[in-house]
Amino acid sequence: MTRIPRTLAVSLAALAVVILGLAAPARAVPVFSRKYHTSCTTCHAIFPKLNPFGQAFRLNGYRMPGESENPDLVKDKPVSLGAEAYKQMWPAAVWPSDVPSHAPVAINVKMANLYVSSHDDTGHSIVHNDFQFPQEANLFAAGTLGDNFGFFSELTWSENPDGSTETEIEHAQLNVNSPFGAPHLVNFKIGKFAPDYADGFQEMWIMTDNGIDTMFSYDPIGLHGGTGTSEEPLGIGLPAGVKGIEMYGVANHRLFYTLGVVNGIGNGVNGTHDANSAKDFYGRIDYKFGGMGLDGDTTGVTVPAENWRERSMRVGAFGYRGDGSNVPFDLTDDAGGAFTVEDRTFDRYGLYLSWYFDDLNVFGVVMRGTDRLRVTDLGAGTISNIDPNYDAWFVQADYVIKPPIQASLRYEQLRPGDPAAPTQKVANANLSFLVRANIKAMLEYNRDLSDSQNYQLSTVLRFAF
Repeated sequence: MTRIPRTLAVSLAALAVVILGLAAPARAVPVFSRKYHTSCTTCHAIFPKLNPFGQAFRLNGYRMPGESENPDLVKDKPVSLGAEAYKQMWPAAVWPSDVPSHAPVAINVKMANLYVSSHDDTGHSIVHNDFQFPQEANLFAAGTLGDNFGFFSELTWSENPDGSTETEIEHAQLNVNSPFGAPHLVNFKIGKFAPDYADGFQEMWIMTDNGIDTMFSYDPIGLHGGTGTSEEPLGIGLPAGVKGIEMYGVANHRLFYTLGVVNGIGNGVNGTHDANSAKDFYGRIDYKFGGMGLDGDTTGVTVPAENWRERSMRVGAFGYRGDGSNVPFDLTDDAGGAFTVEDRTFDRYGLYLSWYFDDLNVFGVVMRGTDRLRVTDLGAGTISNIDPNYDAWFVQADYVIKPPIQASLRYEQLRPGDPAAPTQKVANANLSFLVRANIKAMLEYNRDLSDSQNYQLSTVLRFAF
């Protein structure tokens, strides 16, 4: 029988004490719970993962389906900015709006104990057992501004291993919802945001602590193509966050589309935020069969009493076209030769599927990427062009054992662009427990199936208020 290392056992026990100590009744709830006087589980199967109703709520611009027809859904009434009659006088008067009557902010804190095994280039085993209390803290602000506008922002604080800290604006977006046409058909968001081509599988929408690195952290830069994922994503894999403008909408309750134009890769130069003058483009189209409509419509649908349950199938296709011209990356080979590599243009296209069957949700993505690299030998002055392809896919199953107890299992695979690089295979297992509606404890195991020495066991506590 395998014995658990003493340090790991002590860490698990200590985290259990922390969890039990914080398991008192919650005295405050996040932004939209305050506004509607409802539980987090109205929209979340287990936060941050959205249930079908929560997906419709997000796509409706953070409004309840049918809210305009039934304003009594809003329990914390907003503060009016101008009389309703001003709408008839416009543009002789300013169109009225409103702001939340409460402070529209929420805080999420994540504490983690990481037990990590890996090895260095010499094969020496490295083991870390680390209390990261806290690992990360997020300040959210979200709400609506009148009938057609909404906002969402996130400020993240984290601590580095050397004790230094980082603060980053991860999201800062303004939503424009149904400014014309049929309801839900045409919407816009502008700012820094998670693009909707990754709806359902980007880190902020999945229940696991670990994100899907094979999708978002692939580094295609290499003398013969990319060799795998990177701890410092360059934004050339599948960008998880973008700065730009997106149009999206829902047609006929079940057809979802999105189109976006955003900044490209690299840091800005000469006072700009973009590293070159080109822009990247993306799009996605989905259709949902069965279950609640993507806009919350339930016509002809029997809605289960358990709001995480559904029987549906959602299928879609997405594509991303990036331009990295004139953005060089410096590399050296084993002999010390100096090179620059430029990803002139890159394409990402894939298929998405999500299947709900009562307590089970199985979803996944298969994606192909193509990079058009220009490699310059700085010593010899020669230039070569190569067009490597890579393939990535994953499948994840989430299961509601009981409403407070949920489990997840994911398999990921990545075939890099460099023919000499090995295929990467990763397994991720998660067991989550809602101590309270806004306090979550997780036990998560992540293993590199290509190298059995590389694994991570995490015990994580998240609470939001």
